[in-house]
Amino acid sequence: MFKKLAVDTIIDFNVHDKRIEFDLNEEGKKIQYFNVSSPYLDDLISSFGSYSKHFHTSFVMIGADVPPHTDIVDSVNINFYVDAGNFTTNFYSSRDNSHRSTYADHGDGHVYKIDELEKLGSFIAQTGDVYILNGKVIHGVSSPVGSKSIRKVLQVSSNDLEYEKVLDLMRKVC
Repeated sequence: MFKKLAVDTIIDFNVHDKRIEFDLNEEGKKIQYFNVSSPYLDDLISSFGSYSKHFHTSFVMIGADVPPHTDIVDSVNINFYVDAGNFTTNFYSSRDNSHRSTYADHGDGHVYKIDELEKLGSFIAQTGDVYILNGKVIHGVSSPVGSKSIRKVLQVSSNDLEYEKVLDLMRKVC
């Protein structure tokens, strides 16, 4: 469901136009996805050889808790934490008859009620950490109480490769 990777590098990048955003709460806090360019990320993706065409990059800003969900289209994400903000990423399994609702007009992402889930594991990333996450396992993000932090993440994602395949590709380059 997730694994911390042994990557130690400073990444140059430029954030471009916003692609999509989702409201996270009544206060107007959002999760926002931006187009990004980065020679480092481009080189990483090209190191995947014939699998390179399966990846895309984003810059993500998270300003509040993200409820337990599965990703709309991304099957796997490699997250480079630019500013981790002391947020906790939690992974869950659903119980029988767990309620879920669709949160977009495309893909297969769902939001779940936390009280109907069982926690499988969690991590608190530090700025500079790199984690690979299975976007099809239920996961959510919680911020520290009273925090005004914004989590900033460079993300390399695949919509159609399995978590284990991308983990294997990363093991070969790290």
